[in-house]
Amino acid sequence: MIAEVAENLQFPQISYLCQAHQQNIITLKKLINYIAQQYDKLEHYWEGDVNHKLLGTFIVVAFLLSLLIIQINRWGFIPQSIAQYISHNYFVAIEFAFVVLLFFEVLSLVFVLPHSVAGALSKQFEILSLILLRNSFKEFGEIPDISDLVNMQDVGLHMTSDAFGALIIFVGIYFIRLTSKHYRITEDDEEQFRFAQLKKVISIILLVVFLGLMVQDAWLFLNHENTFKFFETFYIVLIFSDILIVLVSLRYSYKYIVLFRNSGFALATVLLRVALTAPVYYNVVIGLVAVLFVLILNIFYGKIVAKQLYR
Repeated sequence: MIAEVAENLQFPQISYLCQAHQQNIITLKKLINYIAQQYDKLEHYWEGDVNHKLLGTFIVVAFLLSLLIIQINRWGFIPQSIAQYISHNYFVAIEFAFVVLLFFEVLSLVFVLPHSVAGALSKQFEILSLILLRNSFKEFGEIPDISDLVNMQDVGLHMTSDAFGALIIFVGIYFIRLTSKHYRITEDDEEQFRFAQLKKVISIILLVVFLGLMVQDAWLFLNHENTFKFFETFYIVLIFSDILIVLVSLRYSYKYIVLFRNSGFALATVLLRVALTAPVYYNVVIGLVAVLFVLILNIFYGKIVAKQLYR
């Protein structure tokens, strides 16, 4: 008798909890779908021809405007309170143009991630190669006059190291893309779609973080405070986003080979982050190690999947 009463008391509660749980799942799916739809709209605009032309025009204007400001500063027309923050070296304009370009490349990374984890990693290598090229021009900006380069051997060696490092990574990207094989994480179409939707949500979060870091850095700069290293900081965020994708992928595939590959890509991001802050020469070596690591991982991942050694 007591057991029957207990059952009658418990079953309605269990039924209510199940209904509430199902309702929460439905609400969560609707939220994910809504965020994914906003992502699709942003991606459509970002990848459009009109936006590409606008971005290209913006970079050109930024470059020419920075050259003009430097020249005006050299003429002495800018108040000293402001002029002390503006360089007299024309090569700083090139560095500034590269910084603007890098901002747009990082934004592009956000729109690559949902389509391919391997493609997003290739984009990270692209960004590192551009940063190394920027560093070469930055060394130019430290030289008072271009004719002094012959007498500044250290600067010349640093420029050469970063330039050839960028070239090595550029070539490495070719081989990485050549060996990258795209395989579905699951055979179920619905689960594959859900996984892609979750990656879009992660991309939106990355976009918000990116814009937040950009606003914070700009605020510090305008208030003449010490700014942080923007790209290095964002790469730390990428490391955590890569780990998050690894964990999310476990919901759809618990295969060792998939887990190892995605974790390896996350480790490659760590190596790229270390390369960004490593001393000259070492940054190139670490970048090369990252290229070789991903290249070997791609080659053997493709062979293992092709021969179905892990099912």
